[in-house]
Amino acid sequence: MIDSLLNPWIRDLVPYSSARNEFSGSAEILLDANESWDGGNDGVNRYPDPQAFQLRKKMEEVMGLPFSMTAIGNGSDEIIDMLIRMFCAPRKDSVMIERPTYGTYSVFAHTSDVRVIDVPLSTSLDLDVEAMIEAIKTEKPKIVFICTPNNPTGKVYPLESIKRIADANSGITAVDEAYLDFADGFASSLALIEENPRVVVLRTFSKAYGLAGARLGILVSCPEIQKIFMKAKPPYNVSLLAQEAGIMALEDMEKVRKRIEETKKRRDEFSSYLSSLGFVRHLFPSQANFILIRVDDAKALYDYLVSRGIVVRNRSSEPMLDNTIRITIGSEEEMRVLKEALDAWNRA
Repeated sequence: MIDSLLNPWIRDLVPYSSARNEFSGSAEILLDANESWDGGNDGVNRYPDPQAFQLRKKMEEVMGLPFSMTAIGNGSDEIIDMLIRMFCAPRKDSVMIERPTYGTYSVFAHTSDVRVIDVPLSTSLDLDVEAMIEAIKTEKPKIVFICTPNNPTGKVYPLESIKRIADANSGITAVDEAYLDFADGFASSLALIEENPRVVVLRTFSKAYGLAGARLGILVSCPEIQKIFMKAKPPYNVSLLAQEAGIMALEDMEKVRKRIEETKKRRDEFSSYLSSLGFVRHLFPSQANFILIRVDDAKALYDYLVSRGIVVRNRSSEPMLDNTIRITIGSEEEMRVLKEALDAWNRA
């Protein structure tokens, strides 16, 4: 089933193989990869494990993700790029996205000369399931990307809606759950993989785990897709330091859980505060680590905050999001400074 969806040059690809993949057992003297002999005691003079074995075993232990169903990318962006390269032929195939959503799906599609089909969200900023299913029937995209909670709206889509779209889609349905750790009471699409091997789920260490600078993305899929991803990805795509940072984060899940709860509490409190400001025309309920608001003049507010040394994101160029600002939930001190600035703007 998956094999028929692959680009033939990916299907027939002979993966890069290092000498360390070609023998069993262990060795103390490694003279096979032209590395530097002098690198201190931290091992960074050696190439990283291309399979990220220890990190994936720790993920299986802590996160409950089966080892055979996971791969690590240099951020979720690399995984998005690789999925498009694996399944989409340039100048022939297409991907489908809801709009507005995370812009990288379109960027990587365009860099691979793959057409992008935009399906607008409903007026309530939910997935327009019927419109997406109809577009799937007529356009036959190789990949449908769904971001939930969605960036930049912060809205979570019901699992049943995602399932209906995935069932209607004969290609890959990629569900990006980068922000799901911050959502209350919403089910993951991981459960769909067992019954539909064309579903893949993207997770990340960048948000709840606090490791955006390490660039650690997670691909969860059926083993067949994992095997293809492993042979198609760059051989040493995730650094040793990044892999160790991921393991360290998983060894302190109490800290991760505390960070999630503090972020959610701060988000909800800040949402209440924003609702009291006269210039805020609409607050979009969020299940992520950010809040989207509609204001009188987004550009003026953005420029004012920059003048105060505060950078937020003006999302007004997105369809359906005129005069909107997206605010990431920061530290307690950062939010205090932001409140002072917004209070001054509100009084002006």
